[in-house]
Amino acid sequence: MGTDPTLHIRLLGGLSLAHGDQPVTGVSSPRLHSLLAYLLLHRDTPQLRQHLAFVFWPDSSEAQARNNLRQILHELRHALPDADRFLVADTRTAGWRADARFALDVASFEAAVSEAARSRGEEAERAALGRAVELYRGDLLPGCYDGWIEPDRERLRQLHRRALARLASLEEAGRDYPAAVEHLRRLLQDEPTDEEACRALMRAL
Repeated sequence: MGTDPTLHIRLLGGLSLAHGDQPVTGVSSPRLHSLLAYLLLHRDTPQLRQHLAFVFWPDSSEAQARNNLRQILHELRHALPDADRFLVADTRTAGWRADARFALDVASFEAAVSEAARSRGEEAERAALGRAVELYRGDLLPGCYDGWIEPDRERLRQLHRRALARLASLEEAGRDYPAAVEHLRRLLQDEPTDEEACRALMRAL
């Protein structure tokens, strides 16, 4: 297992996959993107097929939705390299393997934010927040319009905004005004009506 290549997965700013140093291009349809993201974001718990079928095809009959799910799981298995190392499925459930060798940008982003919150000292906090904002390349799967993704997308977006605001505050306190200005401008580019960020930007300038 230790010699197997790692599957590198980006969901922030759009989907990107690489198996070791080889790009994975087969996961190409919006529906495959959405299902892969759902399984990854719920990777701690195998998902009931009945639940997945309803989430992705709420307007279809149960039989049709289950058939659609079978087809798309089959497509995903063929699109992922060594799929059995990442996906697990039986007649009741489907999910992401707990022992899969993969790196997920969402998980790394959340870990960096958590590390910043636990850190003792401003240098450690600044370093962890710096990693977090670098990992956040954009909203979670911006091309996905499925209803299920909105709460996760907004939660991650707000985590990123809080990380940027805190990092700007630390940079300002450390008199690194150009860095503070850069982070505050990024905040305002995302949300131009953020009055607190506007005031902080004027102060830093």
